[in-house]
Amino acid sequence: MKVEVGLLTRNIVIQGEESDLKYGYHLMIHGRAEKGAIGKISYAEFRYGGQPRIIGRYPVHFHLNGEVDESYVVGNAIHDCYARCLTIHGVHYLKVQKNVCYNTFGHAIFFEDGIETNNVVEDNLVASTKQSWIMLQTDITVATFWVTNPQNIVRRNRSGGSEWYGFWYEIKTNPDGPSATSDICPPGLNILEFKDNVAHSNGRFGLRIFQLAPRKFPCKGPENWSNEQPYIDQSKSSSNV
Repeated sequence: MKVEVGLLTRNIVIQGEESDLKYGYHLMIHGRAEKGAIGKISYAEFRYGGQPRIIGRYPVHFHLNGEVDESYVVGNAIHDCYARCLTIHGVHYLKVQKNVCYNTFGHAIFFEDGIETNNVVEDNLVASTKQSWIMLQTDITVATFWVTNPQNIVRRNRSGGSEWYGFWYEIKTNPDGPSATSDICPPGLNILEFKDNVAHSNGRFGLRIFQLAPRKFPCKGPENWSNEQPYIDQSKSSSNV
């Protein structure tokens, strides 16, 4: 029998309070990258984080930073948290690599508005993702990786034991929230890369993709549909057993 093994302890620990109230710490990196907002988070342990009853309060949260090619989240253990694992919100070119997330509520790796592009999410292990009834409606049918724009790189990740989905591409018609615009149409874009991912032991599907029809002109109608670069699932496995 094969199992997932991930190290949850680190020498540096950031923690909230273990409580039935589920009101933990939150960490938000806020401010535009071009004005000096850079977040470099590596090899630390985060536990008892997130405040599910308050929007935007997550264990690790990059918030409306724009292009953050100097920022990264690498080698951390984020576990036993009350509202997600990591949130990518209004951010481009963030590197999320070699992290372990375990026993969290709501979508664990969470792309928020649907405008986020060119982020690299690779070599992460995320397990035991649990549904939440007090965040977004979609958190009831929870996903370990919840992606709202296909123009991101998702590769060599492992998802195990989600109560619903492993990888869920919930492609928004247009970006919403603070990033709202009708000039960007994610369903008409190609998946930048989805490769060598593994999903298993999920309550429902290992991979779900909804409303994706790449077109030459993404914001125009289906008459512009193009299969010049069709999506190919290159993951090693996807199952709900």
